[in-house]
Amino acid sequence: MNCLPTRPSRRHPGRLWALALGLLALAGCATTPPWVDTPAARAAMLDAVWRGIDERHVDPPPAGWTDARERLRAAVLDAPTDDPDGVWQALDRVAGERRDAHTRVEGPRDLRRTVHHEINSLGFTLARVEGQWVADRVLPDSPAARAGLQVGQRLLSWDGEPPEAVWERRWATARDSSTRQARELTTLRQWLDGPAGRPVALRWAQPDGSAWDVTLARETRRVPSAVVQQRLASGVTVLRWNRFDEALEPELLRALRQVPPGPGLVLDLRGNGGGSFDMSKRLIGALLPAPAVVQVTHRRGGSDRTLHRVGGAPLYAGPLALLVDRASASGSEMLAGSLQALGRARVVGETSCGCLLGIRRYLDLAPNARLAISEQALALPDGRRIEAVGVQPDVPVPRRLAALRAGRDEALAAAEALLLPPLLTPGAAP
Repeated sequence: MNCLPTRPSRRHPGRLWALALGLLALAGCATTPPWVDTPAARAAMLDAVWRGIDERHVDPPPAGWTDARERLRAAVLDAPTDDPDGVWQALDRVAGERRDAHTRVEGPRDLRRTVHHEINSLGFTLARVEGQWVADRVLPDSPAARAGLQVGQRLLSWDGEPPEAVWERRWATARDSSTRQARELTTLRQWLDGPAGRPVALRWAQPDGSAWDVTLARETRRVPSAVVQQRLASGVTVLRWNRFDEALEPELLRALRQVPPGPGLVLDLRGNGGGSFDMSKRLIGALLPAPAVVQVTHRRGGSDRTLHRVGGAPLYAGPLALLVDRASASGSEMLAGSLQALGRARVVGETSCGCLLGIRRYLDLAPNARLAISEQALALPDGRRIEAVGVQPDVPVPRRLAALRAGRDEALAAAEALLLPPLLTPGAAP
Protein backbone atom coordinates (compact mmCIF):
# COMPACT_ATOMS: atom_id res chain seq x y z
CA MET A 1 0.00 0.00 0.00
CA ASN A 2 1.24 3.47 -0.86
CA CYS A 3 1.30 5.98 2.02
CA LEU A 4 1.85 8.95 -0.30
CA PRO A 5 -1.23 10.63 -1.82
CA THR A 6 -2.72 8.47 -4.54
CA ARG A 7 -5.17 10.98 -5.96
CA PRO A 8 -3.92 12.55 -9.22
CA SER A 9 -1.45 15.30 -8.40
CA ARG A 10 -1.81 18.65 -10.18
CA ARG A 11 1.83 19.35 -9.58
CA HIS A 12 4.41 18.77 -12.28
CA PRO A 13 7.71 18.28 -10.43
CA GLY A 14 11.13 18.90 -11.91
CA ARG A 15 14.27 17.79 -10.14
CA LEU A 16 12.92 19.09 -6.82
CA TRP A 17 9.78 17.92 -5.01
CA ALA A 18 7.21 19.55 -2.80
CA LEU A 19 8.40 19.86 0.79
CA ALA A 20 5.30 18.29 2.29
CA LEU A 21 5.53 15.18 0.13
CA GLY A 22 9.22 14.85 0.89
CA LEU A 23 8.65 15.07 4.63
CA LEU A 24 5.92 12.46 4.41
CA ALA A 25 8.20 10.12 2.51
CA LEU A 26 11.05 10.63 4.96
CA ALA A 27 8.76 9.96 7.89
CA GLY A 28 7.62 6.69 6.37
CA CYS A 29 4.30 5.17 7.35
CA ALA A 30 2.96 2.15 9.13
CA THR A 31 1.80 0.49 5.90
CA THR A 32 5.24 0.58 4.25
CA PRO A 33 7.32 -2.35 5.47
CA PRO A 34 10.88 -1.59 6.57
CA TRP A 35 13.64 -2.27 4.07
CA VAL A 36 15.77 -5.28 4.97
CA ASP A 37 18.64 -5.57 2.50
CA THR A 38 18.84 -9.19 1.36
CA PRO A 39 19.38 -10.72 -2.10
CA ALA A 40 15.74 -11.80 -2.18
CA ALA A 41 14.56 -8.30 -1.19
CA ARG A 42 16.71 -6.72 -3.90
CA ALA A 43 15.34 -9.10 -6.53
CA ALA A 44 11.77 -8.35 -5.45
CA MET A 45 12.44 -4.61 -5.50
CA LEU A 46 13.92 -4.85 -8.99
CA ASP A 47 10.80 -6.65 -10.21
CA ALA A 48 8.53 -4.08 -8.52
CA VAL A 49 10.36 -1.12 -10.07
CA TRP A 50 10.44 -2.57 -13.58
CA ARG A 51 6.82 -3.78 -13.45
CA GLY A 52 5.52 -0.50 -11.99
CA ILE A 53 7.13 1.53 -14.75
CA ASP A 54 6.07 -0.93 -17.44
CA GLU A 55 2.44 -0.79 -16.34
CA ARG A 56 2.10 2.94 -15.71
CA HIS A 57 4.43 4.92 -17.99
CA VAL A 58 2.58 7.14 -20.44
CA ASP A 59 4.85 6.52 -23.44
CA PRO A 60 5.58 3.32 -25.36
CA PRO A 61 8.75 1.59 -24.17
CA PRO A 62 12.01 2.43 -25.96
CA ALA A 63 14.29 -0.16 -27.48
CA GLY A 64 16.02 -2.21 -24.81
CA TRP A 65 13.38 -1.75 -22.13
CA THR A 66 12.01 -5.29 -22.32
CA ASP A 67 15.32 -6.88 -21.30
CA ALA A 68 16.51 -4.03 -19.02
CA ARG A 69 15.49 -5.89 -15.89
CA GLU A 70 17.69 -8.87 -16.72
CA ARG A 71 20.58 -6.82 -18.11
CA LEU A 72 20.83 -4.81 -14.88
CA ARG A 73 19.89 -7.56 -12.43
CA ALA A 74 23.52 -8.23 -11.51
CA ALA A 75 24.16 -4.52 -10.94
CA VAL A 76 21.27 -4.39 -8.46
CA LEU A 77 22.12 -7.63 -6.68
CA ASP A 78 25.85 -6.83 -6.49
CA ALA A 79 25.56 -3.17 -5.42
CA PRO A 80 27.92 -2.57 -2.46
CA THR A 81 26.32 -3.26 0.89
CA ASP A 82 28.57 -0.72 2.66
CA ASP A 83 26.88 2.09 0.70
CA PRO A 84 23.26 2.50 1.89
CA ASP A 85 22.38 4.27 -1.36
CA GLY A 86 24.13 1.83 -3.68
CA VAL A 87 21.13 -0.42 -4.30
CA TRP A 88 18.83 2.57 -4.89
CA GLN A 89 21.25 4.03 -7.41
CA ALA A 90 21.38 0.70 -9.20
CA LEU A 91 17.58 0.60 -9.29
CA ASP A 92 17.58 4.14 -10.65
CA ARG A 93 19.69 2.91 -13.55
CA VAL A 94 16.86 0.50 -14.31
CA ALA A 95 14.40 3.41 -14.29
CA GLY A 96 16.78 5.29 -16.57
CA GLU A 97 16.33 2.61 -19.22
CA ARG A 98 12.96 4.23 -19.88
CA ARG A 99 14.95 7.27 -21.13
CA ASP A 100 12.99 9.75 -19.10
CA ALA A 101 14.50 12.24 -16.62
CA HIS A 102 11.38 12.28 -14.43
CA THR A 103 10.91 8.52 -14.03
CA ARG A 104 13.39 7.56 -11.34
CA VAL A 105 14.12 5.89 -8.02
CA GLU A 106 15.12 8.07 -5.09
CA GLY A 107 16.76 6.58 -2.01
CA PRO A 108 17.23 8.05 1.47
CA ARG A 109 20.11 10.37 0.56
CA ASP A 110 18.34 11.90 -2.43
CA LEU A 111 15.12 12.38 -0.49
CA ARG A 112 16.93 14.03 2.38
CA ARG A 113 18.70 16.43 0.03
CA THR A 114 15.47 17.22 -1.77
CA VAL A 115 13.63 18.08 1.42
CA HIS A 116 16.37 20.36 2.68
CA HIS A 117 17.52 21.66 -0.75
CA GLU A 118 21.06 20.56 0.05
CA ILE A 119 24.11 19.71 -2.03
CA ASN A 120 27.62 18.55 -1.18
CA SER A 121 29.80 20.94 -3.14
CA LEU A 122 33.39 21.91 -3.73
CA GLY A 123 32.04 25.34 -4.58
CA PHE A 124 32.28 25.30 -8.36
CA THR A 125 30.54 23.83 -11.37
CA LEU A 126 32.23 22.51 -14.48
CA ALA A 127 31.38 22.92 -18.15
CA ARG A 128 32.98 21.71 -21.34
CA VAL A 129 33.33 24.86 -23.42
CA GLU A 130 35.08 24.76 -26.80
CA GLY A 131 36.41 21.31 -25.91
CA GLN A 132 37.92 22.31 -22.56
CA TRP A 133 36.75 21.50 -19.03
CA VAL A 134 36.59 24.83 -17.21
CA ALA A 135 35.19 26.29 -14.00
CA ASP A 136 31.78 27.48 -15.11
CA ARG A 137 30.65 29.06 -11.85
CA VAL A 138 32.30 29.67 -8.49
CA LEU A 139 29.91 29.86 -5.56
CA PRO A 140 30.48 32.63 -3.02
CA ASP A 141 31.77 31.66 0.41
CA SER A 142 32.71 28.17 -0.77
CA PRO A 143 35.92 26.11 -0.64
CA ALA A 144 36.67 27.05 -4.26
CA ALA A 145 36.03 30.76 -3.70
CA ARG A 146 38.17 30.85 -0.57
CA ALA A 147 41.01 29.16 -2.47
CA GLY A 148 40.83 31.80 -5.22
CA LEU A 149 39.46 29.76 -8.14
CA GLN A 150 38.35 31.95 -11.03
CA VAL A 151 35.57 31.34 -13.54
CA GLY A 152 37.03 30.12 -16.83
CA GLN A 153 40.10 28.42 -15.37
CA ARG A 154 40.86 25.15 -17.17
CA LEU A 155 40.87 21.90 -15.21
CA LEU A 156 44.02 19.86 -15.86
CA SER A 157 43.48 16.93 -13.50
CA TRP A 158 41.04 15.57 -10.90
CA ASP A 159 42.71 13.42 -8.24
CA GLY A 160 45.58 12.91 -10.67
CA GLU A 161 43.35 11.84 -13.58
CA PRO A 162 42.73 13.87 -16.76
CA PRO A 163 39.20 15.33 -16.71
CA GLU A 164 38.22 13.69 -19.98
CA ALA A 165 39.10 10.28 -18.54
CA VAL A 166 36.99 11.02 -15.46
CA TRP A 167 34.11 12.08 -17.70
CA GLU A 168 34.26 8.98 -19.90
CA ARG A 169 34.28 6.69 -16.88
CA ARG A 170 31.35 8.51 -15.28
CA TRP A 171 29.44 8.61 -18.55
CA ALA A 172 29.75 4.85 -18.99
CA THR A 173 27.93 4.16 -15.71
CA ALA A 174 25.45 7.06 -15.67
CA ARG A 175 21.73 6.35 -15.97
CA ASP A 176 20.10 7.17 -19.29
CA SER A 177 17.67 10.07 -19.57
CA SER A 178 15.34 12.02 -21.84
CA THR A 179 18.07 13.49 -24.03
CA ARG A 180 21.83 13.51 -24.34
CA GLN A 181 22.03 16.86 -22.58
CA ALA A 182 19.89 15.49 -19.73
CA ARG A 183 22.23 12.52 -19.32
CA GLU A 184 25.21 14.87 -19.42
CA LEU A 185 23.70 16.93 -16.60
CA THR A 186 23.18 13.81 -14.50
CA THR A 187 26.72 12.63 -15.20
CA LEU A 188 28.18 15.99 -14.24
CA ARG A 189 26.17 16.17 -11.00
CA GLN A 190 27.39 12.72 -10.03
CA TRP A 191 30.98 13.67 -10.87
CA LEU A 192 30.94 16.77 -8.67
CA ASP A 193 29.00 15.07 -5.88
CA GLY A 194 30.57 13.08 -3.08
CA PRO A 195 30.82 12.76 0.68
CA ALA A 196 31.16 16.00 2.62
CA GLY A 197 34.66 16.48 3.97
CA ARG A 198 36.39 14.17 1.50
CA PRO A 199 39.33 16.02 -0.15
CA VAL A 200 39.81 16.23 -3.91
CA ALA A 201 43.19 17.08 -5.43
CA LEU A 202 42.79 19.46 -8.36
CA ARG A 203 45.20 20.97 -10.84
CA TRP A 204 44.17 24.06 -12.78
CA ALA A 205 45.78 26.09 -15.57
CA GLN A 206 46.36 29.70 -14.55
CA PRO A 207 46.04 32.63 -16.96
CA ASP A 208 49.83 32.79 -17.40
CA GLY A 209 49.91 29.10 -18.40
CA SER A 210 51.38 27.78 -15.17
CA ALA A 211 49.73 24.98 -13.20
CA TRP A 212 48.05 25.58 -9.85
CA ASP A 213 47.53 22.69 -7.45
CA VAL A 214 44.86 22.94 -4.78
CA THR A 215 43.06 20.42 -2.59
CA LEU A 216 39.43 21.13 -1.71
CA ALA A 217 36.93 19.32 0.48
CA ARG A 218 33.19 19.31 -0.19
CA GLU A 219 30.91 21.19 2.15
CA THR A 220 27.20 20.62 2.63
CA ARG A 221 25.36 23.77 1.66
CA ARG A 222 21.72 24.68 1.33
CA VAL A 223 20.37 26.09 -1.92
CA PRO A 224 17.20 27.96 -0.94
CA SER A 225 14.50 29.03 -3.37
CA ALA A 226 15.16 32.59 -4.48
CA VAL A 227 13.97 35.35 -6.81
CA VAL A 228 16.45 37.90 -8.17
CA GLN A 229 15.42 41.07 -10.00
CA GLN A 230 17.89 43.22 -11.92
CA ARG A 231 17.52 46.41 -13.93
CA LEU A 232 20.06 46.83 -16.70
CA ALA A 233 21.50 50.19 -17.70
CA SER A 234 19.31 50.09 -20.82
CA GLY A 235 16.18 49.97 -18.64
CA VAL A 236 15.47 46.30 -19.41
CA THR A 237 14.33 44.36 -16.33
CA VAL A 238 15.66 40.84 -15.71
CA LEU A 239 13.79 38.42 -13.46
CA ARG A 240 15.28 35.08 -12.50
CA TRP A 241 14.38 32.33 -10.04
CA ASN A 242 15.91 28.93 -9.42
CA ARG A 243 12.90 26.60 -9.19
CA PHE A 244 9.12 26.55 -9.62
CA ASP A 245 8.52 26.51 -5.88
CA GLU A 246 5.02 27.76 -5.05
CA ALA A 247 6.45 29.58 -2.03
CA LEU A 248 8.07 31.96 -4.56
CA GLU A 249 4.89 32.57 -6.53
CA PRO A 250 3.58 35.63 -4.60
CA GLU A 251 6.95 37.36 -4.98
CA LEU A 252 7.12 36.54 -8.69
CA LEU A 253 3.58 37.73 -9.38
CA ARG A 254 4.26 40.92 -7.45
CA ALA A 255 7.43 41.48 -9.49
CA LEU A 256 5.50 41.01 -12.76
CA ARG A 257 2.85 43.45 -11.60
CA GLN A 258 5.48 46.04 -10.72
CA VAL A 259 7.89 45.81 -13.68
CA PRO A 260 9.13 49.41 -14.03
CA PRO A 261 8.62 51.28 -17.30
CA GLY A 262 11.27 50.34 -19.82
CA PRO A 263 12.00 48.56 -23.09
CA GLY A 264 10.94 45.14 -21.84
CA LEU A 265 11.38 42.16 -19.55
CA VAL A 266 13.75 39.18 -19.68
CA LEU A 267 12.79 36.02 -17.79
CA ASP A 268 16.03 34.17 -17.06
CA LEU A 269 15.25 30.43 -16.78
CA ARG A 270 18.82 29.21 -17.13
CA GLY A 271 19.56 26.41 -14.70
CA ASN A 272 15.94 26.30 -13.51
CA GLY A 273 14.97 22.64 -13.21
CA GLY A 274 11.22 23.22 -12.88
CA GLY A 275 8.75 22.29 -10.18
CA SER A 276 5.02 22.96 -9.84
CA PHE A 277 2.92 22.40 -12.96
CA ASP A 278 0.14 24.66 -11.67
CA MET A 279 2.61 27.44 -10.89
CA SER A 280 3.93 27.26 -14.45
CA LYS A 281 0.41 27.65 -15.83
CA ARG A 282 -0.37 30.60 -13.57
CA LEU A 283 2.82 32.40 -14.59
CA ILE A 284 1.99 31.84 -18.26
CA GLY A 285 -1.50 33.21 -17.63
CA ALA A 286 -0.02 36.29 -15.95
CA LEU A 287 1.78 37.08 -19.22
CA LEU A 288 -0.98 36.45 -21.80
CA PRO A 289 -3.27 39.33 -22.83
CA ALA A 290 -5.98 36.95 -24.07
CA PRO A 291 -7.09 33.46 -22.98
CA ALA A 292 -5.32 30.69 -24.87
CA VAL A 293 -4.67 26.97 -24.69
CA VAL A 294 -1.10 26.68 -23.45
CA GLN A 295 -0.72 22.94 -22.89
CA VAL A 296 -2.45 19.68 -23.79
CA THR A 297 -2.00 16.73 -21.42
CA HIS A 298 -3.02 13.10 -21.71
CA ARG A 299 -2.44 9.80 -19.99
CA ARG A 300 -1.43 6.40 -21.32
CA GLY A 301 -3.12 5.49 -24.57
CA GLY A 302 -4.26 9.08 -25.12
CA SER A 303 -6.89 8.90 -22.36
CA ASP A 304 -7.84 11.72 -20.02
CA ARG A 305 -6.97 14.40 -22.57
CA THR A 306 -7.09 17.89 -21.05
CA LEU A 307 -6.70 21.34 -22.59
CA HIS A 308 -5.12 23.86 -20.24
CA ARG A 309 -6.37 27.39 -21.02
CA VAL A 310 -5.08 30.46 -19.16
CA GLY A 311 -4.62 34.20 -19.70
CA GLY A 312 -6.78 37.24 -20.26
CA ALA A 313 -5.82 39.38 -17.26
CA PRO A 314 -2.05 39.86 -17.62
CA LEU A 315 0.07 41.30 -14.86
CA TYR A 316 2.67 42.19 -17.49
CA ALA A 317 1.81 42.72 -21.16
CA GLY A 318 4.97 44.41 -22.43
CA PRO A 319 7.79 43.11 -24.64
CA LEU A 320 9.21 39.81 -23.39
CA ALA A 321 12.26 37.60 -23.98
CA LEU A 322 13.23 34.34 -22.30
CA LEU A 323 16.64 32.86 -21.56
CA VAL A 324 17.11 29.07 -21.46
CA ASP A 325 20.06 26.72 -21.37
CA ARG A 326 20.63 22.97 -21.35
CA ALA A 327 19.73 22.85 -17.63
CA SER A 328 16.34 24.55 -18.12
CA ALA A 329 13.92 21.69 -17.55
CA SER A 330 10.34 20.69 -16.81
CA GLY A 331 8.32 23.74 -15.69
CA SER A 332 10.90 26.07 -17.27
CA GLU A 333 10.40 24.34 -20.60
CA MET A 334 6.64 24.50 -20.23
CA LEU A 335 6.79 28.26 -19.65
CA ALA A 336 9.29 28.95 -22.42
CA GLY A 337 7.77 26.56 -24.95
CA SER A 338 4.20 27.75 -24.46
CA LEU A 339 5.04 31.47 -24.67
CA GLN A 340 7.23 30.84 -27.70
CA ALA A 341 4.55 28.77 -29.47
CA LEU A 342 1.94 31.46 -28.86
CA GLY A 343 4.22 34.19 -30.20
CA ARG A 344 4.25 35.99 -26.86
CA ALA A 345 8.02 35.82 -26.36
CA ARG A 346 11.23 34.97 -28.17
CA VAL A 347 13.64 32.49 -26.65
CA VAL A 348 17.40 33.04 -26.46
CA GLY A 349 20.28 30.75 -25.45
CA GLU A 350 20.78 27.00 -25.78
CA THR A 351 18.42 24.12 -26.51
CA SER A 352 16.79 23.18 -23.21
CA CYS A 353 16.89 19.83 -21.39
CA GLY A 354 14.01 18.15 -23.26
CA CYS A 355 12.58 16.90 -19.95
CA LEU A 356 8.84 17.57 -19.85
CA LEU A 357 6.55 14.82 -18.62
CA GLY A 358 4.14 14.76 -15.68
CA ILE A 359 4.19 12.72 -12.46
CA ARG A 360 0.80 12.10 -10.86
CA ARG A 361 1.88 10.22 -7.75
CA TYR A 362 4.92 8.85 -5.93
CA LEU A 363 5.05 5.20 -4.95
CA ASP A 364 6.78 4.11 -1.76
CA LEU A 365 9.40 1.39 -2.15
CA ALA A 366 10.49 1.59 1.49
CA PRO A 367 9.93 4.14 4.29
CA ASN A 368 12.79 6.28 2.92
CA ALA A 369 12.71 5.45 -0.79
CA ARG A 370 10.23 5.99 -3.58
CA LEU A 371 9.56 5.59 -7.26
CA ALA A 372 8.36 8.36 -9.58
CA ILE A 373 6.76 7.40 -12.90
CA SER A 374 5.78 9.74 -15.73
CA GLU A 375 2.10 8.99 -16.22
CA GLN A 376 1.19 12.17 -18.09
CA ALA A 377 2.41 13.52 -21.44
CA LEU A 378 2.45 17.24 -22.18
CA ALA A 379 2.26 18.86 -25.59
CA LEU A 380 2.10 22.37 -26.98
CA PRO A 381 -1.22 23.53 -28.49
CA ASP A 382 -0.01 22.60 -31.99
CA GLY A 383 0.72 19.04 -30.84
CA ARG A 384 4.49 19.33 -30.60
CA ARG A 385 6.16 17.80 -27.56
CA ILE A 386 9.19 19.17 -25.73
CA GLU A 387 10.09 15.85 -24.09
CA ALA A 388 13.14 14.30 -25.80
CA VAL A 389 13.49 17.40 -28.02
CA GLY A 390 13.86 20.52 -25.90
CA VAL A 391 12.86 24.12 -26.51
CA GLN A 392 14.76 25.38 -29.54
CA PRO A 393 15.91 29.00 -29.12
CA ASP A 394 14.88 31.61 -31.67
CA VAL A 395 18.32 33.15 -31.13
CA PRO A 396 20.95 30.49 -30.38
CA VAL A 397 23.88 31.76 -28.35
CA PRO A 398 26.68 29.19 -27.97
CA ARG A 399 29.00 29.55 -25.00
CA ARG A 400 32.48 30.93 -25.66
CA LEU A 401 35.56 30.71 -23.50
CA ALA A 402 36.59 34.32 -24.12
CA ALA A 403 33.22 35.62 -22.90
CA LEU A 404 33.22 33.31 -19.86
CA ARG A 405 36.68 34.44 -18.81
CA ALA A 406 35.86 38.10 -19.39
CA GLY A 407 32.64 37.84 -17.37
CA ARG A 408 30.45 38.73 -20.36
CA ASP A 409 26.93 37.27 -20.41
CA GLU A 410 26.45 37.05 -24.16
CA ALA A 411 23.08 35.30 -23.93
CA LEU A 412 21.66 38.04 -21.72
CA ALA A 413 23.09 40.67 -24.06
CA ALA A 414 21.34 38.98 -27.00
CA ALA A 415 18.02 38.88 -25.11
CA GLU A 416 18.42 42.54 -24.18
CA ALA A 417 19.10 43.42 -27.81
CA LEU A 418 15.79 41.85 -28.87
CA LEU A 419 13.92 44.29 -26.65
CA LEU A 420 15.80 47.48 -27.56
CA PRO A 421 15.34 49.75 -30.57
CA PRO A 422 18.37 49.30 -32.86
CA LEU A 423 19.96 52.63 -31.90
CA LEU A 424 19.83 51.69 -28.20
CA THR A 425 21.23 48.20 -28.59
CA PRO A 426 24.57 47.86 -26.75
CA GLY A 427 27.39 47.88 -29.26
CA ALA A 428 25.24 49.17 -32.14
CA ALA A 429 26.83 51.60 -34.56
CA PRO A 430 25.66 55.23 -34.14
